Amino acid sequence: MARAYRLVARPTEVDHGHPFVVSDCQQQLHYHLTRFSKFAIKSRTFATVRGYLYALLPYFTWLDTDSRQVQAQRHWQEPPEQVRFAVDDYLTQHMRCQIGEHPLGFQMVYRTGKTPAEVRTFLTALKCFYKLMKLNGYYSHPNPLIDSSAKIFTALEAETDDANQIPRMPDISGVEKPSPRKRLTDSYFKLESEEWVPQVIDNPDFYRLILEAGRQLPNWGLREGCVTRLLFESGGRISEVVGVTLEDWMKLGLKQEISTFSKRSRGRRVKVLRFSNDTAKLLRRYFNTERIKFSPDRYTLSDYQEKARLKQVDLSEVPLFLTMQRTPFSPQNYRDNYWKPACDIAGIEADLHQARHWYVTSAIRQIYAIAGANHGEVERLKRTLQQYMAWRSDDTIKAYDHFFDSIAHAKIQDAVHQQMDWDLNQRLDSAKTEPPPAFEVHTQVSVPGSLNLPEDEDFDYLRRIGG
Repeated sequence: MARAYRLVARPTEVDHGHPFVVSDCQQQLHYHLTRFSKFAIKSRTFATVRGYLYALLPYFTWLDTDSRQVQAQRHWQEPPEQVRFAVDDYLTQHMRCQIGEHPLGFQMVYRTGKTPAEVRTFLTALKCFYKLMKLNGYYSHPNPLIDSSAKIFTALEAETDDANQIPRMPDISGVEKPSPRKRLTDSYFKLESEEWVPQVIDNPDFYRLILEAGRQLPNWGLREGCVTRLLFESGGRISEVVGVTLEDWMKLGLKQEISTFSKRSRGRRVKVLRFSNDTAKLLRRYFNTERIKFSPDRYTLSDYQEKARLKQVDLSEVPLFLTMQRTPFSPQNYRDNYWKPACDIAGIEADLHQARHWYVTSAIRQIYAIAGANHGEVERLKRTLQQYMAWRSDDTIKAYDHFFDSIAHAKIQDAVHQQMDWDLNQRLDSAKTEPPPAFEVHTQVSVPGSLNLPEDEDFDYLRRIGG
């Protein structure tokens, strides 16, 4: 008997409208979680819904297997107070959080050193689950993840504004200064506010180590080399890299650029990934040699160009990367069968998304190297990086600034420590009379030396990896 909830993505040849099928601990269909996936996909991306389900399944498994919950006969369809008791227990016991009641009645959730990173996703997913269950008639009570008093306080706050005041223009108009007031969340479990910090691997050899380790895998080929290089050289997400088609590359000349979608564009091509000339050559080689073995029509790039010219083929239906089963190469396939084994060989513990962070970190180093002490030029180049990465706000680039600020302060500390050591040695060695050397403090971030890679990434373009 299975002792955990599981999900399976709907096969493409099956048309029941549910993107995922969820089974419970008895390997029986969990109707409501399966229905949730269908409701949620209408307003969210496939990856978001999958992430929500992955965050929810451990909780539902825990409800069915934890002795305390089983004894109390807890169930997700209970009234809000009982659901909140269960969520409180799960957060403290399973996710190692600390819970404190706020004077206004809601619960503050504080992370500890043992709290997993997905606690925020869990709370968001569970709130969304109850919202959709209630909306579609499967939950008869108020949403237990919503603080009912929040609306009252929001209304009272609004009444404090001067009734005779001229209505404000929206912040985005630029006519007025943005309001300093933040929107109050209506969540019953409010996670402590914190600033997002990028998970940076500040190792210039990260790229080389992954490539060298990957080449030791028996199933590593040109396809995996191309995908890995694209990730590090362009800063694209794995879904943006493996999800491209031949049309995305061919319409930009089969050179060093490829158009792709972004996280929230729902398949629309809204950004361009740029990579090195060596990677472009490797990509053409992969397409004409390794890929052609699994291509249903066995066309080369030249064949496709001619067929497209004669309007005999739709290039938007031709995946750039194929599996041995002639299906599109998926992010999960690359992550499980190539990225993780390569990290194990290299002795590196790294999430796939950290390749993106590594790119951004490298790009910002190049910005400081190019602009030097010219603050205006630094800010201008950062804006080009932000545009390339398609970040919606300045917050992401500021998060990386904090990382580099810590490096700059470390240099100041090194100078302080050097001065302290010299002063101490002067007292211990009375014969020494020479003044200390000038201690120069450079707050400009240093640039790593050449990586000496066979595949040099092209840093002439500015690219981003965060988010």
